[in-house]
Amino acid sequence: MFKQLTRLSIDADGRYATDDELKFLDDYLATVETRVSAYETIRENEEQIIYRWEAAKRGIKQDVFHMGDRDVSEICRRDMTNVFRCSATAILFNDLDRLREGLLIWYQTIVRAFKYDKYTNITYSVIQETIKEFLKPEEVELMLPALKLNHTILSN
Repeated sequence: MFKQLTRLSIDADGRYATDDELKFLDDYLATVETRVSAYETIRENEEQIIYRWEAAKRGIKQDVFHMGDRDVSEICRRDMTNVFRCSATAILFNDLDRLREGLLIWYQTIVRAFKYDKYTNITYSVIQETIKEFLKPEEVELMLPALKLNHTILSN
């Protein structure tokens, strides 16, 4: 959103913006209430969402909270929380580019270094189901692109 506004201010410098150039604002404003509602719901229920997400992951046969004999539950919780918060913010501002460039590319390096990428399929399939317990269907639809982006980048 901010990148688009900056680009528009540069492109339209000294003239009025065209209807086509303003389209992204119309699209954003048409969904802003849903975006704010989803963000607030996630913010207010973050602890419960993370708890259910972890519980569902623990219910899967693969042990996703251990690296060798080391319990990494706290690290996983911290990382899940950070990625989830940044994803919610990306949805609020309709800015998946910032999510990708500001967090996911950096975090991808860590995931690869610790060979944790094999668990991302589990993690992101579980969170997609978990958020449906908390968000309205139209809010889920706004959140899914961020979650899919997380999955795509972190599983490669």
